[in-house]
Amino acid sequence: MILLSFLAVRLYLRYATATYKSDATIQLDFSQVSFVKTDKGGGSFIPIESMTDAYVELFSTYELVDKIVREMGLNWEIYSVGKVGRSLIFPNPFQIETSDSLQVMGRDFNMIFPVRLEVEGASQSFCLRKEDSVICSGKVGQWVACGNGKLRIALTGDRGSLPGGEFLIYWYPQQQVVQSWQMRISVLPKRGLTTWLVSVTDVSSLRAQKFLQKLLEHAREYERSLRQVQYQKAIEYVDTLLYVVRANLSQAQDSLFRKEQALDMPFAEARRQRTISLFSEIEQKRLLVSQDAALVSVSDALRRVSDSLSSHPGSSLPVIPIPLAINEDIRKLLQDINELIARRERLMQLYTSHAAPVVSLNQELQRRLGQAQYLLAEVRAASSEANARQLQEWLRQRERLYKDILSEREYSLLQEDIALRRDIYKSLLEKKIQLSIDKEAIASAIRVTQPPTLPSIPLSPNPIQLYVVALVLGLVVGVGSVLMWHFIHQRVSYRVDIEGLSPVPIIGELPFGKGEKGLFPFSGLQLEVLRSLRSAIGFLWEEQAPKVLVLTSTVSGEGKSYVARGMAYAYALSGYRVLLIDADLRRASISHEVGFREEGLSLLLSAPQQILQRVSECIVPLGREGLDLLPSGTLPPNPAELLEAGGLLTLIYALADRYDIFVIDTSPLGLVPDTLGILRHFPQAVVLYVFRADYSRLPFLNHLAEVIKVHRLNKVYLLFNGTRLSKPRYGYGYGYGYYGEARNQRYYYQASRNGKLSLWRRLRELLPI
Repeated sequence: MILLSFLAVRLYLRYATATYKSDATIQLDFSQVSFVKTDKGGGSFIPIESMTDAYVELFSTYELVDKIVREMGLNWEIYSVGKVGRSLIFPNPFQIETSDSLQVMGRDFNMIFPVRLEVEGASQSFCLRKEDSVICSGKVGQWVACGNGKLRIALTGDRGSLPGGEFLIYWYPQQQVVQSWQMRISVLPKRGLTTWLVSVTDVSSLRAQKFLQKLLEHAREYERSLRQVQYQKAIEYVDTLLYVVRANLSQAQDSLFRKEQALDMPFAEARRQRTISLFSEIEQKRLLVSQDAALVSVSDALRRVSDSLSSHPGSSLPVIPIPLAINEDIRKLLQDINELIARRERLMQLYTSHAAPVVSLNQELQRRLGQAQYLLAEVRAASSEANARQLQEWLRQRERLYKDILSEREYSLLQEDIALRRDIYKSLLEKKIQLSIDKEAIASAIRVTQPPTLPSIPLSPNPIQLYVVALVLGLVVGVGSVLMWHFIHQRVSYRVDIEGLSPVPIIGELPFGKGEKGLFPFSGLQLEVLRSLRSAIGFLWEEQAPKVLVLTSTVSGEGKSYVARGMAYAYALSGYRVLLIDADLRRASISHEVGFREEGLSLLLSAPQQILQRVSECIVPLGREGLDLLPSGTLPPNPAELLEAGGLLTLIYALADRYDIFVIDTSPLGLVPDTLGILRHFPQAVVLYVFRADYSRLPFLNHLAEVIKVHRLNKVYLLFNGTRLSKPRYGYGYGYGYYGEARNQRYYYQASRNGKLSLWRRLRELLPI
């Protein structure tokens, strides 16, 4: 009821014309405004009160509002027309573009509004109507003939197409729209004279927020434009100074040019570099003097090797040292000589000094030693001659260098003067750039401390009051309805509600299943509960009689067949040989779940003399080792008589050697007496009476107590089925009844005819009443 009440309020708010208010908080920082002064020193100043009045008028000026209206296109209003009412669309999904002086129906195009636009979404074709008259039609985005000109429906933004439907379009004169929006703007002091609350009201919350955003942006721009005038005057003064400095700099540059020509300065640097390079080369040659010592040591080593080779052919020769800074050709030649010396040492270990290989190698080594000595002599001679020539050239260049140094001193003074003028020019130019930047980046005195809000609650009608009334009304009606429903139907939701009222012990409670399909759709939690029931029932059977478990309930829909399948499956899991017997010969839900067969329990009971011969062909395996099903077979016209005749007792005793457990699913005890006929032959059987949460009613317990008392039943235990782990709900849409109700009997027999739910049952499933 609360949801229905809220829905009613929501519908009212949806179709009532609501007004939204967007607010923004601004603060004026007059320290950023140079022409606002304080009254220090008795000077003239502009009072802050006058400034605040000027800023208040700024937000509602006609020019400012007119600019915003044109930018946002607020003189157009487009509504989406639905089955119930219409709704404003913002921003506009399209705009109407026309040729100049377009006239339609003998009037200007702007005078025929409002008009209707019908769009077909798939083909993007449109039709523009004025009441029942068609103005024009065509494709969205294309120019079409209209009146004395052309018209186009142009998409706005990044839209690729228009949704199908009908749109109502209004157009208003610009002046009328501006005046209307001027009335919607309000500026009120919030704290003192510098903190204000600016608000805009409109029927669209998004449009009010967008308008207020534009208003603050344009107000800041207008306020900044006034202050930019001061910066422009400063920039003009700097331009005058730049002109004077630029003229003086041009004169100084001309004087410097004439000085360069007189002193031949362009080549002074080249002459200096030439002198320095000559001096560097001489210094490098001086370094070669140290290298000459290395060459002398190498030459001495070569001579010693040559003398030793000539005087003592059989003696061992030393390796010649190779300096790092030495000519590459000499280095390579010395390496070859060292290799020959190494080869000679190896041959001397094998041959005598007079052997042919040793004599030939000595000759080659002697020849290489002569080449090395000759090359060393040439390198030393060339180095000395080059050093002498370069020294003479450097002495001539040094005299010219002294003259250039004296000229550069005078030249540098002129350069310093030009550099100083350039620095002044550069600083003025930087000042101008800085002023230009400051001009464009002026900090506005208007600071937005809280941006425009997007109102979620309309200003009117007041949604809070409506929702409070709806909440109170929903609570009163809802709680009263639930209490009345509870007292009328008397359905049980919790096990604790029947523990003191049940005439038999409550053996356990089975959790609610998720409604999965299959013959054994049990969750892990349900299997654990079924195992606990299996253990509890194991203490109730007698050793001599067959172990028979009978499941029944008061009415259909309480889950007796579901529990019967679960118990049979639980016993099969523990290794028992289980036979599940579908003894519900009126509805046979288990047999219909497996697949209807004509051979079954009804066939065996109708021919008791053939039970032992035909029982094997009637049993159906259920895909689990040790678990079989004896289906109901063809539904007989006299199920009560067949079950009471005693054939079922004969059948169970005949199959006692093949099966350990017999689980019998019977008809509801509150609707038909079939179960009593079975229990009469099995007084030691354990009976599970299924009682379903949020389905079974309290009077069912009275009926159970009456049946137990009249028929003297024992070993009857109540199983609370369908316990919900979450908060229970009232009413699941299942049919219910109790013993003797003709309506439930009709439902029971009607549903059992073809195994399908009746129309009344399907309606009850859809409508939980």
